[in-house]
Amino acid sequence: MYHFQLDLSKLKRESRFPYRLWQVFHCRGLSLRTEQHSARKNYFEVCLRLESEAKICKDIINGQPIHVPYPHAVWKMPMQQIDPGDNYPRDVLALIYPSETVDLFRNAGMVPRENVLPFVMNTEISFLTEKFIRLVNSLYSPGVADQLDWLGFCLIKEVLLAASDRPEVQTMEQKMKNIALWLKNHCSESPDFHALARQYDLNYTQFYQEWRRHIGITPYQYVIQSRLSAAADLLKNSEIPIFKIVEMVNFSGTYVFYRRFEQEYGMTPDQYRKQNKN
Repeated sequence: MYHFQLDLSKLKRESRFPYRLWQVFHCRGLSLRTEQHSARKNYFEVCLRLESEAKICKDIINGQPIHVPYPHAVWKMPMQQIDPGDNYPRDVLALIYPSETVDLFRNAGMVPRENVLPFVMNTEISFLTEKFIRLVNSLYSPGVADQLDWLGFCLIKEVLLAASDRPEVQTMEQKMKNIALWLKNHCSESPDFHALARQYDLNYTQFYQEWRRHIGITPYQYVIQSRLSAAADLLKNSEIPIFKIVEMVNFSGTYVFYRRFEQEYGMTPDQYRKQNKN
């Protein structure tokens, strides 16, 4: 569990891009308690609720309860009151703007009629979200504030597109792709495939059969491949010691990691790092 809230309002921008972020809030596995978040705030916010242990969000917006599945986005207008309807941990990325930017977003077609929109998590939204969060770690480097402004705008646009394309019922292929995306993004964890299947209204046998049909390998093999891919990325783009990478991607030991890595990439991790060193 972690969270951060950063103030971007005083950071210098190089461009004249008008959709400038004021603050950014991000949390993973945090319970948003009503008493902490019921105050009215004078800013405009697009809040991406990416994941939760609860299937359905039951927040209260200006006294009106909502009933919407995850993932979804909420457009919070200035002085609007939103009370969390439960204490389930959530993964949230909130893009916060000065209140006067509402008309800018509305004129650009970036404010939907409904303040709450469910959307299908796709690879583009996942990529933009991960890139945004990575860039935050370099917030005070030249040009990063401008990049975050642009990425935030692109992320909102992609969510709107994903929401407009959202079917009433997910196809089995979409379910499997969403599960695969989740497993890839959480490959360093120890997934509970039975619980994951239940989240998509499947029993484990159905899940396993449909997964093999659409993905082609077993769920466990997919997780191992994702861990190896994450390890390869760390070998190529960092100086983190290999024994530490083994721990980060959740392999049981160095011997197993070396054996699996060599099977996948045809060389040892040391050779891979040397060959791909910038």
